Amino acid sequence: MTQDDKIRALPVFDEYLDLSESARERMRADLQRRDPQLLRALETLLQADAATSALDTAPVELLAQARATDPAPAREDPRIGTRLGAWRIDGLIAEGGMGTVYAAHRDDGQYQQRAALKCVRATLATSELLQAFVAERNHLARLEHPGIATLLDGGVGEDGHPWFAMRYVNGMAIDVWCDRQRSSVGERVDLLIQVCEALSYAHAQGIVHRDIKPPNVLVSADGRAHLVDFGISSHFTGDDSLREPIAVTPDYAAPEARQHGVHAPAADLYALGVLSYRLLCGQWPLPLNRLRDLIPLSIGEPLPMDALLKDASETIAHQRGARDLAVLRRELSGDLSAIALKAVATRPQDRYPSVDEFGRDLRRWREHRPIGIRPGGPWSRVRKWRRRNPAAALLGTVLMLAMVAGTGLSLWQRRQAAREAEATQAVSQLFASTLGSATLSGLGNTPFSSRALLEKTEREMAKLPLDDQPALRARSLATLARSYAMIGDYAYAARLTEQAQRIGADRDNDGFIAATRVAILNIRSDYADAASLASARIAELGNSDSAQARVIRVTLLGELAMAQWGQGTTPTALRTLDLAFDQAQSLGPGHEEIQAQLLILRARFRSRLLRFDQAEDDARRAIALVEHTNPILADDARERLIFILSWKVGAGRIPLAQQLLANRQRTLGERHPKTGRAWVLLAYSQFPDVTKETVLKGRELIAAAYGREHPEYVDATVIGLPMTTHNAREESEGWAWGLRVRESKFGPDNEQVVDARRNYAMSLFRIPPEMRRPDDIPRALALLRQTLDEKRRAGIPAPLEEMFLGHYLGHFGRDEDLEQASALLTAARQDMRRYFKPTDLFPTLTELFWDRLLYRRGRFVEADRNFAARLQANADWLRSDRIDPESLHKNEREAIHAALLYRAFYAYQTCDRPRAEAFLRQAIDFSTRAFSTDAGPADIAKNFLDDLQKRGRISGVDTGELLAPAELDTMNRLAQRCPAHSRQ
Repeated sequence: MTQDDKIRALPVFDEYLDLSESARERMRADLQRRDPQLLRALETLLQADAATSALDTAPVELLAQARATDPAPAREDPRIGTRLGAWRIDGLIAEGGMGTVYAAHRDDGQYQQRAALKCVRATLATSELLQAFVAERNHLARLEHPGIATLLDGGVGEDGHPWFAMRYVNGMAIDVWCDRQRSSVGERVDLLIQVCEALSYAHAQGIVHRDIKPPNVLVSADGRAHLVDFGISSHFTGDDSLREPIAVTPDYAAPEARQHGVHAPAADLYALGVLSYRLLCGQWPLPLNRLRDLIPLSIGEPLPMDALLKDASETIAHQRGARDLAVLRRELSGDLSAIALKAVATRPQDRYPSVDEFGRDLRRWREHRPIGIRPGGPWSRVRKWRRRNPAAALLGTVLMLAMVAGTGLSLWQRRQAAREAEATQAVSQLFASTLGSATLSGLGNTPFSSRALLEKTEREMAKLPLDDQPALRARSLATLARSYAMIGDYAYAARLTEQAQRIGADRDNDGFIAATRVAILNIRSDYADAASLASARIAELGNSDSAQARVIRVTLLGELAMAQWGQGTTPTALRTLDLAFDQAQSLGPGHEEIQAQLLILRARFRSRLLRFDQAEDDARRAIALVEHTNPILADDARERLIFILSWKVGAGRIPLAQQLLANRQRTLGERHPKTGRAWVLLAYSQFPDVTKETVLKGRELIAAAYGREHPEYVDATVIGLPMTTHNAREESEGWAWGLRVRESKFGPDNEQVVDARRNYAMSLFRIPPEMRRPDDIPRALALLRQTLDEKRRAGIPAPLEEMFLGHYLGHFGRDEDLEQASALLTAARQDMRRYFKPTDLFPTLTELFWDRLLYRRGRFVEADRNFAARLQANADWLRSDRIDPESLHKNEREAIHAALLYRAFYAYQTCDRPRAEAFLRQAIDFSTRAFSTDAGPADIAKNFLDDLQKRGRISGVDTGELLAPAELDTMNRLAQRCPAHSRQ
């Protein structure tokens, strides 16, 4: 007996049940004579029918009844109370076909967090199940979306079986939640739209869920839907080694999945369509019974929702807030019924082209707009318009009566609506197929795009007939502009936004185009234009209190703050940003991401103003806001926090950078450019004790994604210059290249360019005398002066520029420059006390430079007293056998080394040669321990000691930056006055 025999037996079975007993006997005899195989198939169906008296009861309901009447005996789970990795198992949540899910909490003493921890069921640990389980973990690692219970951690237990921890969702199945809340049809559609967004994101990552059903869609207390259980998910863009599903829910499975095992986005869409039927009308698209278990194929075509409600219970209507079934049927008929019916079409090609399109039509229905699959005639459009704009309905009616004779207008509207719907669908399909989640609704969670993909999208879009759809064309161009900005092509992104502005400025109802253009203008350092455009668009919004207007107002205020910052009006920028954050908080739940983005921006502003404690607080608040809903954004805040902590000694930036790298590898994968940036930030945090391989690994990942002219690649390159170049001249040329690229990308006034200018100047100072060119020092001093002037004009504190310019003027300048050097270092000392703690990095360096300037100016006794006090304060480090670079920063180590040398110089010139030699030996000993990877400081001290012992004097052999020629001459001249015996 074959499957075809079962299918042939179905109509015979229906006919058999309607016959009398004698007629049944005649049918059986006839079949035995002419078609024995069909008779055996019929008997199989009859046996299945006899096994239950509830022929029209769905299998899931029969299962529920069986469990209610014959509950399984409770048993103790040995895993409860034990620990897997960092997680302590608290209790059982659910058992499924693949594994068991437990409630767990983090128990490693690091921080508090709840999780849903999934383990393979020990009794079912087959190789196929283990393979599917690991595949689920791998798929979850690719997914970062607030509507998906994402991966937090994973490992292998002592039994050798894999486990993983997911974001804990405290919720209930979507159908149960809706019924308990007595949710209206509109509220249920809102939840379905949320599910569409999450599932569309998964599809954009190449992953199909394969088991969409109510228990796998949980709704939390705040009314947000969460997609869970990717236990039988698979890639649809590559090889799927798990060809046969381990477990599948037949009532939600698409015909092609049940019949041929085909799993693609269209099958997920079908399951979502069935879920829509269950939520909205409480029925199945096709009547179900026990025979479905035997013949898992669809027979017949799905029915519209309103048609399925003819004989339904009034309870279904009451659960959906409707007065009776007639009211519910009217609400479900028409567009909404057509949307659901298309989603469950028997043939995949007859369904929506994507889940995103299905969700878009649901959203159109919710907004009372024409849906894409049936735009409707002019009267339908008028009815929808009246529902959207009740206040204007009366005026619209009067105008329509006045124009009733204008049938030409109606025909034009009809044609225009059809063209608009077709064009929108064409562009949406194009963007969904090429850019994934970077659709017309914005960039979504797409972290980056490749140039080839963008160029292909642009070429295909140019072929679409969009000449009569200016608003759609403008929005599409703005979306492309954002993607081009992601890959660093800011010039082309600017041209696209200008084109979008020209085409659709008067149709930019939600401000998407304006916000895009302002963002690109800010990136390009066109701050005046950005501020003007943002202010004008905010003024146009007026006092509108709609949800859309409030969100776009917050977005534009954030961009306005960036423009004001770039213009140098820092107090105004901070006030604007505070206002944006206050308004973002008033948006309420569901807008945590925009709050976090504003906090990250404010942390950047505050750190530039050297308000490090406030900046650190903002960064940590941003992390806490989105840690569990958008870990990628939380890690963006960690990046900012690493830079903030780099200004402090022993602030824990290295563990934080290591955590960031581990997070990026888990959430985005090993090859993502953000993972590359995490490698670079780890190198930055460990500098100078960092390996060349760390920098190169991050740099190559960024180059592969963005190319070698992207600012991210520039950052990765210049940070690694000390490890990847052969000498100081080559390193300085690398800094010069970085400055040129930044200037070409951002213009001369961008803050990244200002900092790059200072860093290039510093690299010129580090070039040794034998490699130095005549214009190196004058150019470096000029660059430092320019940087200092730019920061002062912008109202940004510049103690570093004051410190370095004062120091190098004192070192390389003439005697007449010493007064200016003293004034600069005096200002730097005051600013250091204002903005830094005494234990931070740069106050120590500033005091060292001040004492060296005292020495240069001939105030030897005062300078020596200060050097002695520094050594006394660090006496423990001078005696320590092991010097931890994280505890004693390089600046402090260099200050101790310099203090020992200058004390030796002073003893030498005051005729105490034994004491001078003792200080030099101490400098050699300390530097050998303090600079284990750099022999330079110890070698300098050895050269001084050898020179003193062999020649009786300290010459200018490789003094580094310690002694200016004038200082060296003064010291030796004073030493020549000593008695001969003291110079022996």
